[in-house]
Amino acid sequence: MKAHLVLIAAAALILAGCASPPRPVANLDQAPAAPTPAADLLIISATYGSGTNYSDVTYRVNDLIRTPGCDFYARPGWLLADPTPGWNKALVIVYEVKGKRHVFTTGEGGLVNASILLHAKK
Repeated sequence: MKAHLVLIAAAALILAGCASPPRPVANLDQAPAAPTPAADLLIISATYGSGTNYSDVTYRVNDLIRTPGCDFYARPGWLLADPTPGWNKALVIVYEVKGKRHVFTTGEGGLVNASILLHAKK
């Protein structure tokens, strides 16, 4: 019975798009893996809210961006913060790519991932 619940939980994580398999132990005989797009990103700050009520979600955004293949949305459930319940909010991310600073902004429900940030800077 417990195994059944574990399988359901694992399936939910996979469907959410942010589950990743366990990382294999490094094999020194193999060439290093190609860097992920997030490797070029340095998240300086991320804030989420509206009006005068904003939450610092820098650590959460950094964790999500660093999860390979993870798409997330500017929503309270993803960002683990809701500074203005019932109101539309904005996510503002300040980040650097190769030493150059950029700002990305999206409204509530907007899609975010490493590739979007890398392409948004152009």
